[in-house]
Amino acid sequence: MKLWIYVVRRLILLIPTIIGLTFLVFALEHVGGTALFLAQYINPHLTGTARQKLVEELTAKFHLNDPVYIQYFYWLAAIFQGDMGTSTTLGQPVATGFVWFMPNTIMLTIVASFLTWMISIPIGVYSAARRDSILDQSVRIVTFTLYSMPVFLIGFAIFLTLGTTWRLFPDQGNVDPILLPTIPDAWFDHTTAVSYPTHILAIDAFLHGDWTVAWNSLLHVILPALALTLALLAGIIRILRASMLEVLEQDYVRLARAKGVPERLVHNFHAKKNALLPTVTSYGYLVSGLFGGAVVIEYIFTFKGIGWWTTVAFLNGDVGVVMGSTFVFGLILVATTLLLDVLYAFLDPRIRYE
Repeated sequence: MKLWIYVVRRLILLIPTIIGLTFLVFALEHVGGTALFLAQYINPHLTGTARQKLVEELTAKFHLNDPVYIQYFYWLAAIFQGDMGTSTTLGQPVATGFVWFMPNTIMLTIVASFLTWMISIPIGVYSAARRDSILDQSVRIVTFTLYSMPVFLIGFAIFLTLGTTWRLFPDQGNVDPILLPTIPDAWFDHTTAVSYPTHILAIDAFLHGDWTVAWNSLLHVILPALALTLALLAGIIRILRASMLEVLEQDYVRLARAKGVPERLVHNFHAKKNALLPTVTSYGYLVSGLFGGAVVIEYIFTFKGIGWWTTVAFLNGDVGVVMGSTFVFGLILVATTLLLDVLYAFLDPRIRYE
């Protein structure tokens, strides 16, 4: 089967998944009844005739008097037009909040993913190459411990040790509050604490030549990125080690050794490439799960990304933001699944014929 045919088949199979995701989000958003659904669009301080008039307008806008399946199609049309409701905590459309905060979460995820890949591969290969040695046993103990720890516990451990106790790096916010008054209004909104044009403070400060703010903002990324890295690292190392051990027992590896190929070349050029195939798939799924871990980690470090915003919205009963985040995170997982399937089929053509 040609690769493009395989890709088309995978795209077709994703359609029912996305439809199921929209069903789930719609059901969760309306499960509390009409009053709870409308609450995300109404200022809680609005009362009397003005409130009643707004309720009638919203009821007509969302067709709440129509059958539920009609409501679903109108809701779906609004979603794909970018209308996810209004955030009561932000006072802005939910879509605007995603534009403001998603870049920070993407940056945090990219940094954590890069660190994980750079650290896990050499450790996993080295551990498998020295099976049952003291180093291998130590790696297994550490990875098993990290693997069994929930994300929030890892985050709190990093926060309390490297942040609060040792103060090696900043542990709160995206930048030191003392620097906020020095940031010009031309590219930083002091009311919403959002920078422009990328909404990533470190990059925006760099673009505008404010090296102090740029460096300080980069330092604020280190601890949350490290916490996410440790949460992801253990799983990748364990998978790579197991895969590497399996590959090292293959006949072609034994043949390379019998021909006198140095052990270092056997590991790096004969075994590692094939051992990385299942690791790539697992790595992709774990990276997509970073967005879930970011919800907790960002809140612990008050790092203002989608995770922080979603947690604040959940604690304040902001239904629109919670459901919008659920939908977006679901789409990210679906897209990641497709990309991984295509990548795996490209790396291993046998997958296309299964």
